[in-house]
Amino acid sequence: MLATILKSKRATEKTIEIIETFAKLRELSRTVNELTRTADAEEQKSLMKKGGGIIADIIGDNLETSETESEFELNLALVKLRHKIKRKSNGN
Repeated sequence: MLATILKSKRATEKTIEIIETFAKLRELSRTVNELTRTADAEEQKSLMKKGGGIIADIIGDNLETSETESEFELNLALVKLRHKIKRKSNGN
């Protein structure tokens, strides 16, 4: 990956971040797959919460925006997840 081409600490860090994000996406895929198979409402609620947490982990909270709208959409088999973020500058 990046670290094999660029020999720097930052390249290594970014490569690790890419791998961790890929692992989170795989976990999200497994969670969505479980969600489509279960009929129990409580378990579905738990899986939706887990999936939302994974998405929040992937997107992160360190977005620097002033007044924009971002939308993240992920289509997996029978489930379509959409996450919309609206942020406004607080004047700082």
